[in-house]
Amino acid sequence: MPIITVIGSLNYDIVTYTPIVPNAGQTVQANSFETHPGGKGLNEALACARLSESDNIIRMIGNIGDDSFGSQLKSILVKNDVDVNWVKTVPGSSGVAVILVEENAGGENRILITPGANGELKPTEQEYQVYFPKSEDCTFVVLQNEYPDTIKSIKWIKSNRPSINIAYNPSPFRPELITLEMLGMLDLLIVNEGEALDVAQAVLPENEYKNFLTKTNNKDGFVELCIKLQSLINKDNINCVIITMGSKGAVYVTSELASPKFQEAKKVANPVDTTGAGDTFFGAVVSQLSSGNTIENAVKFATAASSLAVQKRGAAESIPTYDDVVKIV
Repeated sequence: MPIITVIGSLNYDIVTYTPIVPNAGQTVQANSFETHPGGKGLNEALACARLSESDNIIRMIGNIGDDSFGSQLKSILVKNDVDVNWVKTVPGSSGVAVILVEENAGGENRILITPGANGELKPTEQEYQVYFPKSEDCTFVVLQNEYPDTIKSIKWIKSNRPSINIAYNPSPFRPELITLEMLGMLDLLIVNEGEALDVAQAVLPENEYKNFLTKTNNKDGFVELCIKLQSLINKDNINCVIITMGSKGAVYVTSELASPKFQEAKKVANPVDTTGAGDTFFGAVVSQLSSGNTIENAVKFATAASSLAVQKRGAAESIPTYDDVVKIV
C-alpha cells in the first residue's frame, strides 16, 4: 500500500480579511476575523489525504505545543484519516501564522509565521530509522521550509532510502538552503513563478539568471526555466519540475515526457482567498502520482483542485475532496 510521509509545520492561522493592507503607521478597518488550522505541513497532509482516490496511507511528522491550538491541529488531522503517530507535543506554543487577506486584490495574502513548536522539529538518526524502515513502501516524502531540518531530512532520505521520491516546495524561500548539491537530491520540485526565479538566482551564474529574468514575462520563458531546473535535480526517480503560474496555468517537464507540457488554469470568476492553494496543488500532484496516475493527469487534477481551493476561506478548510475535484476535471 503506497505511503506518503509529510514532514513539516503545523500552524494555527489567525486571519484578517481587509479591503486594503495598511501602510506603515496607518490604521484600516478590516471586514472580518477568523481562525483556521494551517501550516504548510498540515495543509499538504490534508491535501494528500482528501485528494487520494486509492488507499494511500498519509502520515504526518511534526510538532505541536501543549496549548489549545495544538490539540485542535492534531484533531483535524485525525478527522481526515492522517496518521498522527509521529506528531509530538512539546512544551510551549504551537506554531502561529498571522495572515492578512486583501479582498480588493483578488484575495492575495501576506503571512507572518511564528515557528513555535515547529522550531523544535529536528529528527534524530534513530527517529529517521523508525520513520522509514527498509521494509516499507514509502513512495513520496513531502517537504517544505517551515521547520529547521529540511536539508538534513533530504540528505538522510537520499543517502539511506534513495528509491523514495523527495517532493519539495521551497517555501518560505530561504536562499541559503538552495544549492546545486541540494537540488541534485530532489525528485519532484514544485515552485511558483517567483520561487522558480529565486531558485535560478541562487544556483545559476548571474548572466544566465538575468537571461531567464528577461524571458519569464511569458509562458515560453518559464518553459525554458523548467527545462533548466529539471536538468539540475535527481535523474534516478521521477525527475519532475512543475512551475505554477497562478491564473495562467502551469508548465511541467519530466523524464517520462518527450517535451515540456502546459496545463491551462481553470477560470475562477471571484477568487476569495489564495491561502493554501499552492499546498492543495502540491498535495494533489503527489497523491495522484502515488496512486499510479500519469504526470499529465496529476497536473490536470491538481489544477482543478486548486481552482476550488481559492473559492473558499481558510487554508485547511478550503482543500476539496477527491470527489469534488472529479466533478470538474
